[in-house]
Amino acid sequence: MDTKELLNILRNIHYKCFLIGVIFFILAAFIYMPCKCYVANLYQSVFGISSTAYYNMWAGFLGIIKTILIFLFLIPGLAIHWTEIAYKKNHQ
Repeated sequence: MDTKELLNILRNIHYKCFLIGVIFFILAAFIYMPCKCYVANLYQSVFGISSTAYYNMWAGFLGIIKTILIFLFLIPGLAIHWTEIAYKKNHQ
């Protein structure tokens, strides 16, 4: 396997992981919205966590997911894409 094929495979893996993560992020947000009060009350009764703390934990979770998606998958995918373009120019 040559370098061009390897860069292409790595780029595609990063992009697909990013897309799957974005789909998960959107589904999690849409599933959460209708039942947030019920789940917050459940957490309050079972674990003793206040509703405000639960909402803060959920916002933190969404923030961490966004950060992981951008910095772990999208930015390396773009960097590999630009490296592949530069490799094509230098090795034609």
